[in-house]
Amino acid sequence: MNFFTRKVPIYFVVISSIVGALISYSFIVFVQYKGETTPIESVAKSTGEVSCGVHFSRLSGRKFIKPLLFAERDCEADRLMVIKNSVVNLIDNLKANGDVNSVSVYLRLFGKGEWMSVNNDIKYKPGSLFKVPLFITYLRMAEQNPEILNKKITFNQISQESKGLKQEFLKDRIKLGNSYTIKELFNYMIIHSDNNATLLLMNSIPFAEFTRTFTDFGLSQEVVKSDAVISAQDYSLFWLALYNGSYLNFDNSDYALSLLSQCDFTEGLVKGVPDGTRIAHKFGEKGDLVNHAFHETGIVYINSNPYLLTVMTEGKDQTKLPKVLQQISSVVYNNIEGLTH
Repeated sequence: MNFFTRKVPIYFVVISSIVGALISYSFIVFVQYKGETTPIESVAKSTGEVSCGVHFSRLSGRKFIKPLLFAERDCEADRLMVIKNSVVNLIDNLKANGDVNSVSVYLRLFGKGEWMSVNNDIKYKPGSLFKVPLFITYLRMAEQNPEILNKKITFNQISQESKGLKQEFLKDRIKLGNSYTIKELFNYMIIHSDNNATLLLMNSIPFAEFTRTFTDFGLSQEVVKSDAVISAQDYSLFWLALYNGSYLNFDNSDYALSLLSQCDFTEGLVKGVPDGTRIAHKFGEKGDLVNHAFHETGIVYINSNPYLLTVMTEGKDQTKLPKVLQQISSVVYNNIEGLTH
């Protein structure tokens, strides 16, 4: 008898239908579960969207491996264009009112790796933002030599460099004559943005180690010069690696962002989100009698799906720039809340 014409018991048909349904359901669940970690090209093909290339940044220096730092889409996300247009309109109004001369913004949603930027071709003097890569440098070194964090340094004189650094937003600082461990100096440098603590830390490591942190991220070693400039998107790379736990080990990455969440500056990005919102952030200022630069980067923890926001500004009135950060932070938060559910 031909197999294809043979009668099949009804119970066999029922069982086959159930098994088939379970297999189909399992496949759907598997695809949904793996979606966030599947290469972006594969996700684009499976959803019918236009594929966007992905840039992979890897660490060199190992013989057999090249660890992945992060993967970045080559193009901005379409669904973030509404936020981008709102930010651009706000910037245009702020510039028309004379509140700011230039503004650059980089925004990244961690869940799907989507990003957008505004005026990314403009570069700024980073000021205290570079305290974060210095912090990262020490933590990297401590992974090889943990005792470095217990080393004590005495603050016995204010250097000429520090005397020339005027800090508008400073709540606490180290005191002359006192000794501090490296880890204690981290608190002053990151939480309180104390330049004296920063200079003690900078002077206590080989400069080549600090430079290496930048070159590891694919940035030129020229960026570490005193008159160097950097874009909002390039600076954000340090924060991407901290959140990914891909440059430092997991414990140190978590510790770094935990300390950054205690930053006591609250006049910028923090004011643009609801009270009680968790945010790891760092601000930086740099200026002269003509122009003043004021920036801030933060990871805003919203609905278990954080986003990274870097805002860099330059203007003549330094008192107006923190307000600019606040307004951009508010626009981004209010527009992005619906995207993260």
